[in-house]
Amino acid sequence: MGPLRCVMLECLKFTPHLRLVSVLVVTMASVTLAITTFGVLASELISAMGIERWQLGMLATAGTLSGALFSSRLGRWVDLVGGRRATVTTLIVAGVSLFCVGVAPDFSLMVGAAFLSGVASAISNPATNKLISLEIEPGRRGVVIGIKQSGVQLSIFLGGWLLPVFTNWWGWRWAVLVFAAAPLVVGVLSMVTDSAGEVAGSGPDIRGVPGEADQESVGRLPPVVRRLTLYGFLLGMGVVVMVVYLPLYAEEVMGMSRGQAGLVLAVTGPVGIIARIGWGRAAEGRLGMVRSLMVIALLGVVSGIGLSFGDQLGIWVIWAAAAVVGLSVFAWTSVGMLAVIEVLPASLAGRGSGSVYFGFISGFGVGAPLFGWSVDHLGTYTPGWMAITILFAIGFWVIFAVKGDGAIAGPIKSGL
Repeated sequence: MGPLRCVMLECLKFTPHLRLVSVLVVTMASVTLAITTFGVLASELISAMGIERWQLGMLATAGTLSGALFSSRLGRWVDLVGGRRATVTTLIVAGVSLFCVGVAPDFSLMVGAAFLSGVASAISNPATNKLISLEIEPGRRGVVIGIKQSGVQLSIFLGGWLLPVFTNWWGWRWAVLVFAAAPLVVGVLSMVTDSAGEVAGSGPDIRGVPGEADQESVGRLPPVVRRLTLYGFLLGMGVVVMVVYLPLYAEEVMGMSRGQAGLVLAVTGPVGIIARIGWGRAAEGRLGMVRSLMVIALLGVVSGIGLSFGDQLGIWVIWAAAAVVGLSVFAWTSVGMLAVIEVLPASLAGRGSGSVYFGFISGFGVGAPLFGWSVDHLGTYTPGWMAITILFAIGFWVIFAVKGDGAIAGPIKSGL
């Protein structure tokens, strides 16, 4: 109860911003629902659509491709229109994309729905980070970002737990449509209440001084942002594999039922919620952002090693690996997005977030189909898990190099 109690106490500090934080959580949960669906209902989709594992990975690629294509431009767009309008747009697009997943009659149209979900993902972090940079004072942003990013884990937890249950009751299509209702309802309510002015906080939606924003956006982003982009790419390749293929691995290799396999992914949810808030607090505290990212990458290496030998070590490994994954690589964005907000002025929060998200989402697009292809052609998951382990290790080295460069690490350590 110790860590949970600490998380609850931290959340209570933000009662004045309760509406803002609530919308942030729902927004981040909504953009993760599509990729969660592809993972939890993997065996169902393979059977219903008549596809192979690599094609399942292509669904994730379709979503991440659109995110990679539009993340930079949408980040700049967020800086122009403001965080509130962009957040409402995210909710509506996420809900529509998930609705399309549920009604898609064939694989090609489902790919289109997945592509649309990537647009929502591309807007989500710039939009929500923009709101935080303008409406939350420094010193509290780390915890707010952690709470906000916990929406991703909330989505994975609820999807892993309830999608198999709803599928058994009503079939997989109706199960997906039930989940599509949440972002649509919140998005419509936000539009009705003056473009989320009442729902997403009461403060003014400051967009920055146009001349200042334009002038600041001319030059290159700081080197640390480019490092974070590369780090995000490496971890993104591993994270998407965990989301899409961990339940299928549990079914095909560990002999679990679909419900049990969904629970394996669901385990990462509550662990990840606590981890994201905890990492946000730790990164803004003594541990610092650089060391936090290093520890996260190392824990990812541990989980990858465990999964590489899971079929030999026993079923306990997949549960332990799921918990470690939720504690580490699933939670890295709490620190990464905090670093962006602290390094850049509010007028560039959208552009910087878009850059880091571009790296992360590009890793998503590359990792899933390659992993599925390796399993289809090699007949085993082990080489794929080993490759993911190596990627996490390279991610550690990328951030370790930042630590060694005082000129780059200084802004992250000091927050300015």
